[in-house]
Amino acid sequence: MPNILLIAHSGRILANAVSQAGFRPLVIDLFADQDTVALAEQVWQVEDLSLATIQQVIECIVLNYKIQWLVYGSGMENQPETLVYLTEHFTVAGNSVAVCKQLNDKKSFFKQLNKFDIDHPETRFYPPENSDGWLIKPRNHAGGLGISQCDRLAKQDEYYQKFCAGQTGSVLFCADGEQFKLIGFHRQWTLAADNFAFAGIIRDANLAQKAQQTVLRWLKQLVSHYHLKGLASLDFIWDDERCYFLEINPRPPASMMLYPELDLLTPHILGRLGHIAVDKSIRGLQIIYAKQACKINSTFKWPEWSFDRPKINTRLDTNAPICSIIAQEKTVQQTLDSLLARQQFIENHLY
Repeated sequence: MPNILLIAHSGRILANAVSQAGFRPLVIDLFADQDTVALAEQVWQVEDLSLATIQQVIECIVLNYKIQWLVYGSGMENQPETLVYLTEHFTVAGNSVAVCKQLNDKKSFFKQLNKFDIDHPETRFYPPENSDGWLIKPRNHAGGLGISQCDRLAKQDEYYQKFCAGQTGSVLFCADGEQFKLIGFHRQWTLAADNFAFAGIIRDANLAQKAQQTVLRWLKQLVSHYHLKGLASLDFIWDDERCYFLEINPRPPASMMLYPELDLLTPHILGRLGHIAVDKSIRGLQIIYAKQACKINSTFKWPEWSFDRPKINTRLDTNAPICSIIAQEKTVQQTLDSLLARQQFIENHLY
């Protein structure tokens, strides 16, 4: 089986996709959790994805493995120096370094959104006169980490954006640089009203037709302009009247886990998605965060619907991610109820 090298904050979802597609996954990530170790041929745990950290690991891999493809995931879109280095050694699937840089150049990117008449929350690169209702966002962030209320001056690598109330959603798609194919719409949520860390996502096609058409128009414009390739997602907010663009994640997102019936690794590499038969099941994915400091001991029996299980004896601080859980039911509400029950089961046993 050919080797595919994966690099991300958490590589488990990609490792699962690579394994299902009949390839051998090699993983570099921050956690080296039990699931990833079980799936991968080899796992290298690192403290961050910076070039200084990654370079030594890559030198070792080049000497010992023949890599057919490199696939990057969450967090890597914000590491252009590392991506440039990786493209010098491997054939990289998905979006190029140039595309990631264009999307991260926020001043230029928001100007382009305005040219396309794409609605988005009011955005500034200088302090608002009244900070009430404003957020500070890192120019480079993943999963909502680092977003905060506007109670200070933004740093050089941050900007200001007006808070918009509404239901947060996303759309998963696969593109070939000019055209795209829709995979599915989702509803998603954050850890808390004042904590914007990604906490969960659910398949939900009940988004108003008007909103779906708006998002698809955006995708048509953005895919062809930025020549997006492979699996990616677009996040938005819908307030029952208007849709507001939030961001593009130019790499395989967590929502791909909601489609176990599909081989999404091959389309990501080829940039083309053939005929797909998505089943009608309602699936939801949720990340459980620690409500108090805890330690993972060897006696805990992880349920089969839990994933990203931490290594034994790992100590977790408050608000650190514990694991992911997934549920599948006939309706959205039944799925949400099942996720809540499973979250409580995990918490009761850990605490």
